[in-house]
Amino acid sequence: MKYRSATIALLIGLAVFRIGYILWGPFDVSPDEAHYWEWSRRLDLSYYSKGPGVAFVIAFFTSIFGNNELGIRIGAVLFSMAASFMLFLFGKTLFKSEKVGFYSALLPNITPIFSIGSILMTTDVMLVFFWVAASLCIYVGATENRSILWYAGGALIGLGFLSKYTMVLLIPCLLLFFLTSRERRRWFKKPEPYLAGLISLAFATPVILWNILNGQVTIRHTMGQAHLGEGGLSIVDALEFIGAQAALLMPLVFAAVVYGVGTAFVRGFREKRGELLFVFFTSAPLFVFFVIKSLHGKVQANWAVAAFVTAFPAAAWAVERLYERKRAAVAFLTAAAIVMGVAASFLTYFPWLLEPLGAKKILTGPPYNRVTGWAGLGESVSRIRKEMSGPSGVGEPFIISNTYQVASELALYAEGNPVVFNVNTGGRRMNQYDLWPGPEGLVGQSAIYVKEKDAALDPEVKAAFTSCDKELITVSWDARPVKRFTAFRCYGFKGFETGRIESY
Repeated sequence: MKYRSATIALLIGLAVFRIGYILWGPFDVSPDEAHYWEWSRRLDLSYYSKGPGVAFVIAFFTSIFGNNELGIRIGAVLFSMAASFMLFLFGKTLFKSEKVGFYSALLPNITPIFSIGSILMTTDVMLVFFWVAASLCIYVGATENRSILWYAGGALIGLGFLSKYTMVLLIPCLLLFFLTSRERRRWFKKPEPYLAGLISLAFATPVILWNILNGQVTIRHTMGQAHLGEGGLSIVDALEFIGAQAALLMPLVFAAVVYGVGTAFVRGFREKRGELLFVFFTSAPLFVFFVIKSLHGKVQANWAVAAFVTAFPAAAWAVERLYERKRAAVAFLTAAAIVMGVAASFLTYFPWLLEPLGAKKILTGPPYNRVTGWAGLGESVSRIRKEMSGPSGVGEPFIISNTYQVASELALYAEGNPVVFNVNTGGRRMNQYDLWPGPEGLVGQSAIYVKEKDAALDPEVKAAFTSCDKELITVSWDARPVKRFTAFRCYGFKGFETGRIESY
């Protein structure tokens, strides 16, 4: 019981800290979070690049806490907390050890990618929860012959699919596991797997229906992201991808994960242990899939996040076994991994502490430039909007941008959360804004057109207005410039020329 109590105390403490950080921390909502919040203002069956799960979660919490950082991000804290507790249950159940369960929950919370992901309301934090929860339900359902858990697992896979489409890859992972022995193959003669599949499909129906009604834009977008049809292999990209995984998990934790999954594979087949094969097949195939994919094109570091979910319990189990043979070395490496992980996660939350060590531009470069400067931009655009408005706000100009990121941030941080438009001036992919009504009905009004950096006025925008005046905006953080934007005060809207967007 002491490990269960320690796990609960750890997760509650982390949740309190993360909520406090969201409330009083220095960083703005990231562009992706702001865009998902935009979705939550227009609830639908699905959206251009993702299912509706993240939008409905944000809509629920912003209805309680408002359109602010807490309302948008508290869902991430709660999903992270729930996922960590599910990892405790996963490790405890499969390896019959609360100690393994505790370290299964601890490991992700001392890695930068999971740590920072626990306060950013993205689809990844939801995927992690549904992946481990569905895996646990299917495993217990199969080993204890409990039909209801099969069906719960099917529902969780469906809900995970509504959050992020990577969830569908759990199905072939599970299929590989059930093919590994005659005893497990007997399930193919029973109704539970097929009914679970139908339940998953039922939950996925909104996405399917939405795509039918919207020209299969998600499928086209996903094919573009998958680099289908591109030739050539890039070993460099694959090595960069693997290196990024090691860095985001911390090298010692990454090594423990690789060791754990490898040990589970060897001993699972040699000793015919189902729990070891289960953690292997619900983690390794997904990671290998993304490594292969990285040979053909750029793979974002966070895409393989689900591959590590059930690998953490494997690492905890394998290291505990190794400790029985090499106590001193394993104890030292475990302590080092925890200290390094905690330190790295702490600095992820407080990166400005690295500035005295030479990281002078850490807040103006990626990834922190994605969460700074947006509130200041909203204040500046709100000021310009008031200056362009008549008495009592009559004739208040509408706002447009050339990127969905800036448009979403302005919708969130400009006073009154106005409707903002994302104009296509060429050279960008399609996005959700292209599926929503544009400013066609606002002919004759004024507008503020906002672009990042010191930028020129696009010909398409110039042609759409009678005149436009340029103004530079510099946004500071802690009295230091962090971002520059260009705002054009545009008058006499004549309408944009419409055309078909080819790039998905």
